[in-house]
Amino acid sequence: MRLRNPAVVLNPGTAGIGIIHALSLGRVDIVTVGRGWPPLLGRFSRFPLRHFTYRPQAGETLPQCLLRIADQFDGKGVLFPAIDVDLEAIVLEQAALSERYHVPAAPHIGAEIFAKNWQYDIARRAGVPIPLSLRFLAGEPPDLSGFRFPLIIKPSSRTEAVGGRAFRLRVVDDRPAFDEFLAELARDHPGREFQLAENIPGDPSHLYTVGAYSNRQGRVLRTYTGRKLSQYPFTHGDASIAETLTVPPVVARQARTLLEQARFHGISQVEFKFDARDDQYKLLEINGRCWSWIKLPAFSGINLPLIQYYDLTNDPRLDAALASPQRDGFFFVRDALILLNGLPLERERILELERHKTRIGAVPYNKDPRLTLVHSLALLAMRATGRPLFS
Repeated sequence: MRLRNPAVVLNPGTAGIGIIHALSLGRVDIVTVGRGWPPLLGRFSRFPLRHFTYRPQAGETLPQCLLRIADQFDGKGVLFPAIDVDLEAIVLEQAALSERYHVPAAPHIGAEIFAKNWQYDIARRAGVPIPLSLRFLAGEPPDLSGFRFPLIIKPSSRTEAVGGRAFRLRVVDDRPAFDEFLAELARDHPGREFQLAENIPGDPSHLYTVGAYSNRQGRVLRTYTGRKLSQYPFTHGDASIAETLTVPPVVARQARTLLEQARFHGISQVEFKFDARDDQYKLLEINGRCWSWIKLPAFSGINLPLIQYYDLTNDPRLDAALASPQRDGFFFVRDALILLNGLPLERERILELERHKTRIGAVPYNKDPRLTLVHSLALLAMRATGRPLFS
């Protein structure tokens, strides 16, 4: 069977599985494109109709693979990146890919979407609160006037063009630790730009998400709201437990203002942290793609992957998807991160949530039995080895 306008999920790990399961609710033709080895967990889902692979070790890139396979379907595929490195790859090759694919990115933003300082500049212009922050170059000590420890240091951008991931973030608790880390940065990353920001106090339940889909004109068509309840690592990490939640209107309003000011296109996660010191919801980051718990919004009634697909393919089902109300009676659990954390408070929180909300697993799904079985076996192996088998 020859496919037309397929949804193309890229390198489907945990976030990609969330996209696949969200799209399956709309009976969309799905294909995956991923590295040949090691296999990603999404390879075992029953929903994709085709799986295409490429071999980075042989020199083939993701965009090259996408162009190679384009003749195997009709129309234009809709791309769904699930990790930053894939979003960066398709953004940089957007002009070449756009003839055969809908690329969910705004060309005028390009790779700037990954730059925290660019995001904070947008927030300043839009009047959206941000943590106290500054940028500095490794090897040049920043001025800490007005800052209080602990502090967070991150690369301003983690794109391959500026040196890759380096590290996600580092929290420094006092001046001696700060000076030691500055020396490490000067040695390992001379001249690279970093961002320093205050660490807003509060546990993961202070982290609020506004998920959104913005059309090609940069207008936000639909938003979803929720929050993290726990994460791995616990202080700064990926969601291990999250819930759908109606948040104060100011939070969604701030996210919409940011995205429309930037004329963003595609699915995004705008994350805020509530600062009890001044009762403000402060921008942490704009994630310019589907995030790790994208499955939860879809099963809560706000199916952002389907909305993106319907909009870009001019599907008449778009209006119904946009009109679907958010249902707050759902929560999300990522079992692998629960296992890595090993925190009794997470198990207690899950038991509490199960009394009044429906659990949505990051991977398990009763309509995807083979994937659910593989996931269960992977968790058993993880308990034995202490290491996750899949990303």
